[in-house]
Amino acid sequence: MPLLLLAALLLPAPAQAHRVNIFAWLEGDSVMVECGFNRSSPVKNGLVTVFDVTDGKELLRGHTDDNGRFSFPVPAAARAGHGLRMQIAAGEGHQNDWTMDASEFSGAAAPTASPLEKVDGADRPQGAADSATAAAPSAPAAPALTRTGPSATPDEVRAIVNAALDAKLGPIRRDLAAQVNAGPSLRDIIGGIGWILGLAGIGLYFKGRRG
Repeated sequence: MPLLLLAALLLPAPAQAHRVNIFAWLEGDSVMVECGFNRSSPVKNGLVTVFDVTDGKELLRGHTDDNGRFSFPVPAAARAGHGLRMQIAAGEGHQNDWTMDASEFSGAAAPTASPLEKVDGADRPQGAADSATAAAPSAPAAPALTRTGPSATPDEVRAIVNAALDAKLGPIRRDLAAQVNAGPSLRDIIGGIGWILGLAGIGLYFKGRRG
């Protein structure tokens, strides 16, 4: 009896070994996708298709590299507040998907163009400048303040900070996603077999006592 239970547990193992995993995270201004059958077997040349969660429209597609990775710039749909769904097709019917909520792209807004720097006095009437000079001829001229470059707008500062945070948090998000997709370890499998064998032994014990 215990041997039959052990065989039944081990028979599905080949099918579980071919389960494909996919996870994605935002890193800077790009979406990173990683696919693999397990921790040490990446999906090579797998087809990744990206869909708009809101309307189901296909946005783009591409193939994973030898490390099972694929990346693409944040699409306009995600910048507009739509979620994304990434789907991996690894061949032989192996398929899985990963969804990123729209809130994950809140810091990936397109940067606002910097305003053109104004030259000192360019928008000041020439007559006003002349009259001011004539009214106070003996006053020493105040040193002109020169800017070394255009000042950043609040939106630009926010985009820079979000990009820095994404770069730091990207690896952490990847590790968390990998933990979500991680299958049972060898220790978990052996522990499960032990529980089943233990329960089978208890059942045989009480069955023998009844006999």
